[in-house]
Amino acid sequence: MKIAFLSLEFPPRIYGGLGVYVDEISRQMSALSQSISVFTPGDGQLPRQEKMGGVEVFRTSPVAIRDGLDIFLSTETLAWGEGRRFLEDLLSINLQSAAGVIENGPFDICVAHDWLGLWGGMAVKREGLPLIFHVHGLETGRSDHPNPQIVCLERQGALAADSIITVSEAMKRQIKEMGISGDKISVCYHGVDSQFFDPQRADALSLKSLRRRYGFADDDIIILFLGRLEPIKGVRQLIEAFPSVLSRHPKARLLLVGRGSLEDWVKQELERLGNGCARLVTDFLSPMDKMHHYALADICVFPSIYEPFGIVALEAAAMGKAAVVGAAGTSGLAEIVQNPATSKPTGVHVDARRAEDIAWGINLALEDAKRLISWGENARNLALSEFTWQRAAEKTLAIYKDVA
Repeated sequence: MKIAFLSLEFPPRIYGGLGVYVDEISRQMSALSQSISVFTPGDGQLPRQEKMGGVEVFRTSPVAIRDGLDIFLSTETLAWGEGRRFLEDLLSINLQSAAGVIENGPFDICVAHDWLGLWGGMAVKREGLPLIFHVHGLETGRSDHPNPQIVCLERQGALAADSIITVSEAMKRQIKEMGISGDKISVCYHGVDSQFFDPQRADALSLKSLRRRYGFADDDIIILFLGRLEPIKGVRQLIEAFPSVLSRHPKARLLLVGRGSLEDWVKQELERLGNGCARLVTDFLSPMDKMHHYALADICVFPSIYEPFGIVALEAAAMGKAAVVGAAGTSGLAEIVQNPATSKPTGVHVDARRAEDIAWGINLALEDAKRLISWGENARNLALSEFTWQRAAEKTLAIYKDVA
């Protein structure tokens, strides 16, 4: 098959799970002898067209359309303020990408990743090309104050698409709440590179160096959070929960890795905690650095309030680490991490909206060191058997073929 991807993220422009997914799945599709072309923004420096790992990449730079477009914008859209410049650039990229799909075709199918690629996807759909809307998340979950225009666009795209793929059963339920038939929606989990994220690859000297850098003693218990410092990730509740963990486990140390809108607030709160019991790392981590941070941890905590999938939980699992995860509401994390009631637990489910529940989950996990190691071994085995990129690609390709 000849497949076109429309994605705002692609290496080296990766900001989160979307970019990781498009990178991995496109290379896996290529390994399955499929022809993959990714249409994505450039930066004026990157090549406009190149081959990367068997994947054809077409990059476009936004053309300024604001002078004429602003005249036609609604009062609601003008209220975006500076955000409307992003909107106008996004429209420009989508229109150029749609033209690129038509010019470089014929393709068998077009896949629009999230609402960010919907304009281009719906444009080529009008030209007769089958469209799949790949939903990685929805506006109603991403924001405390959802933008009604984006909500309408997502629903319009879901109705227009020939098929919808999403990342978890939790997300499928949320899409159905938009009035979309469940028969139109398929769930395909992400994968993880368990050869790269392998505890056996962790270097003992590098781990010792990390402990020294962060001021952790050899017998400290490292609790790792890795993700964006945003309210939706449960960062506030995690920090609020930590004193209760310290009261039960005085050697516990909280290591937060990430950046975001709560960065200044987190720094202030960690100063209040004092005694070197918590550290914030805002540096960019290379993949190797990230792997070693997982290896350093005794347990990982991802207390997301809304999480369509949660690829960090998969990476932690591949590294043999148990995890405490937010499992209330829309949570793909609840489908990745197996709670203690299952036959082979890999962590604990909590209601991340409640700090006391996060504290309970962490304390439960830390009660038994041998059990915690066993949960981590179960997590590694689960990642190896159920969450491979090859498996994800094969299931996704079967859906593509049905639609085409």
